[in-house]
Amino acid sequence: MILNKEQIKEIIPYQEPFLFVDGVEEMSENKISGFYQTSKEDYYFKGHFVDFKIVPGVLVVEALAQLSTILLRKKVGENHKDYHFLAYDVKSVQFLKPIFPGDKIILKAEVLGIYPVRSPNSSESRTTSKASNGVYPIKESENKIAHIKSQAFVEVAEASPHLPPRPAPRGSANDLKCEARFSVVIIKKEEFEKRYR
Repeated sequence: MILNKEQIKEIIPYQEPFLFVDGVEEMSENKISGFYQTSKEDYYFKGHFVDFKIVPGVLVVEALAQLSTILLRKKVGENHKDYHFLAYDVKSVQFLKPIFPGDKIILKAEVLGIYPVRSPNSSESRTTSKASNGVYPIKESENKIAHIKSQAFVEVAEASPHLPPRPAPRGSANDLKCEARFSVVIIKKEEFEKRYR
């Protein structure tokens, strides 16, 4: 594990009970993987659903978004705390199978591109400017939009002699539960305050 929960809290502005990434296991220039361990005592199981307890799909997408912002903050560089990283749109989500209390969710995200936000009158082409060290420098007055592809799996436990085995997909040790594509806007905090407060 390269980042534990306490280290994650130093990078992204989340705390319990709304932090859904427990650890980061791998991170490269454009990809990141981590995990969230559910518990039968998690607060949302009290009401979702009363007679059929599963992890809410919106929280799975939230976990994927939180994971992706860890990587995006690394890409922005040392001044990342000067920016808000906010949901911009959700292009598609598929909830393929339910996630149950006690499941360990394996989270994976990939940054497909980071683009400058253009004003409606701008005719500039969409280009990605990246420094040689993999950091996307952001100018003081420039906001960005990042496009993300992500997946959530559940770790398949070893078969128990007392329980029937849970089959895993061919070629995988994990069971795919959710796929999501979404965008994150990266906006200067000062500009956000002027525009929306």
